[in-house]
Amino acid sequence: MTINTQTQTISSVGITPVLLYIPLLSSGSPPQPAILVNVSSGASLTYTIEVTGDNVHSLSFVNSTTSGNWVPFTGASGLTSSYATTLGAVVTAVRLRVTAYSSGSATIQLVQVTA
Repeated sequence: MTINTQTQTISSVGITPVLLYIPLLSSGSPPQPAILVNVSSGASLTYTIEVTGDNVHSLSFVNSTTSGNWVPFTGASGLTSSYATTLGAVVTAVRLRVTAYSSGSATIQLVQVTA
């Protein structure tokens, strides 16, 4: 079994660097990747998990709050506490956008497992 984990932490209003969805090539259907967000104890912040289908490997790709075709992941907008889900959509990248911040941090993790 191989586990691919990518993690980014943010402690302000803004966006994290992108976490790349890595297509898994194996026989059968690989397990869906998991998205985990851990909000630090006592944190006061609001966040949204965003996904894109953009070609994030393109030289012209820019990860900014004003460019690209980023959309909120279903059910993961305006969150204030830790959250976990599976990525049941075809996307090229995932990121965390903190929209309101007073204190604490949020860490997003994308976990993929292959047999």
